[in-house]
Amino acid sequence: MPYLSVQLADAFGRVTRRSYEIDTQVDLAAYQAVVTSFIGALEDVTDLGLVRADIVIPATAGGFDVTEGANVDVGATFSGLIVDGNGKRASHKVPGIKLALVDPDGSVPIDGVVATYLGEFEDGEDFKLSDGEQIESWTRGTLDK
Repeated sequence: MPYLSVQLADAFGRVTRRSYEIDTQVDLAAYQAVVTSFIGALEDVTDLGLVRADIVIPATAGGFDVTEGANVDVGATFSGLIVDGNGKRASHKVPGIKLALVDPDGSVPIDGVVATYLGEFEDGEDFKLSDGEQIESWTRGTLDK
C-alpha cells in the first residue's frame, strides 16, 4: 500500500517523522494532487514546519526471505572513485552482507554477485549513492568492524 512519509521540525530543530497510508491512485499526478491537498490541511493544524514529504510506492508486494543467522550488525563498506570526481572517493554500505562473500582477512572481493550489485551504482546505470553520485570504478570492499 502506498504511503506518504513526512518529516516535521519544531522551533528547537528537532525532527519527527510520520507516515500516512494513501489510497491507490491511477498515476503519479493523482498521488501528487492528493498529497498536495493533504499537506495543505496538515499545515492548517500544526505549528511544525514541513522539512520533507515523500510519496512511497512499494516496488514489490513481497521480497526475499531472511537467511538463518542474518545479523544487521554485520555489514560491509565498499569504496570507489566518483565519476568526474578528480580522484574523489565515495563509499556505500551493505547491511547484513552474506558471510560467504567475505574473505578470511575481512576483505570483500568485488566480483560475481557483489560486482553485479555494485554495478547498479556505476556510471550510466539507474541508481545513485546518497549524494547523487555515481561510481567510475569500485576499489575495495571490507567487512565493517
